[in-house]
Amino acid sequence: MDIEIYDKVKELEREIWKIKIALLKSGGIKKSKKPISLEGIWEGIEITEEDIERAKKSLFPQDYDM
Repeated sequence: MDIEIYDKVKELEREIWKIKIALLKSGGIKKSKKPISLEGIWEGIEITEEDIERAKKSLFPQDYDM
């Protein structure tokens, strides 16, 4: 059963990739040539060391499950 679900997910990923490529080629989606500035997006927000550690554990659980 797990293999069937995995295969279906992989097929969906392939289909989504094909749709993305088709949209990019048709001009339906335009890629920005200029990066979008995020300057000021965090204004007024305080990020603590604890927040950073939680984010690291979330992104890299294999490094913290010892």
